[in-house]
Amino acid sequence: MANPGEFKHHVVQLDGHIDLPPLRFPHTFETHLSTSPSELSSRIASATIAIATTTSFTKASFTHAPSLQLISCLGAGCDKFDLHAAKEAGVTVTNTPAQNTSTVAEHALSLYFAVKRKIVELDVFTKEGEKWSKQGMSVMEFRGVMPRVCEEETVGIIGYGALGKRVEKMCKALDMNVLIAERKGSSITRPGRTSFEQVLRTSTTLFLTCPLDPSTHNMLSHHELTLLSPTSILINVGRGGIVNELALATALKEGKLGGAGTDVFEHEPATKENCPLLAGDVPNLVCTPHLAWFSHRTVVGTKECVRDTIEAFVRGEPANIVVDGRRGQ
Repeated sequence: MANPGEFKHHVVQLDGHIDLPPLRFPHTFETHLSTSPSELSSRIASATIAIATTTSFTKASFTHAPSLQLISCLGAGCDKFDLHAAKEAGVTVTNTPAQNTSTVAEHALSLYFAVKRKIVELDVFTKEGEKWSKQGMSVMEFRGVMPRVCEEETVGIIGYGALGKRVEKMCKALDMNVLIAERKGSSITRPGRTSFEQVLRTSTTLFLTCPLDPSTHNMLSHHELTLLSPTSILINVGRGGIVNELALATALKEGKLGGAGTDVFEHEPATKENCPLLAGDVPNLVCTPHLAWFSHRTVVGTKECVRDTIEAFVRGEPANIVVDGRRGQ
């Protein structure tokens, strides 16, 4: 195959929620706001470079893209792509790491405070006004559960990459005690870590900041949730699918968990039809639509990073590699 820099690439942005800066090499470019599974094959048929975030690539997808050399992910997580199939097809996969770390960590703490202080419910309570005028004092809205102050919290963090470390730093700045979980099922506990089950049993608030892969899928289900205190809070800004959503909804409905906040879902967009957390009246739950990443810093950094990463690949100097599948190399 010719050197990628010696011909005109065809670049396709499959979910164009971010306007990218111009790429500085010969190319044609097309962008789509979103791409459904039925639309994917025709859109990547002649593409040499695909830019994607939420578009899923299965093994079958690569059979429709004979010229594809690169998938550039607008984000750090690449769980939407069959990475093994990409490697087999000779397609390189890159990401944009560490662009949203601070933003997602802030959102994690925002969810924590919203759940703990019942911000969403109290906003509705205040604006409706009727109950407040009748009850006077509104502490009944906490339903007998008094929120802890930060100094009383023992925070467990599952997932100790850049995001987990940032959440740790922020929690310690708020005078919280922090435990870093060892990998689930590990027989060895590394220095500075606490066994997985001990973190569940001890934590008053649990943050999930790990990626989704076969080892973390349904990592927390019915059994694991029973190890948590019935007054504890669970916050997930890692990936949907790490927590079994039916188990979480059941625990909240049965009062076996104090509250939960999540920005991620196993199936996205999440709906009442595909997500048990949205299917009924699940109490003490705050949800946001996978926007923890969104900030001015994230958008600017991601634009620059994806442009630089694609251009590096075209020069034959790939960076931010998740899968190195360069054809003919």
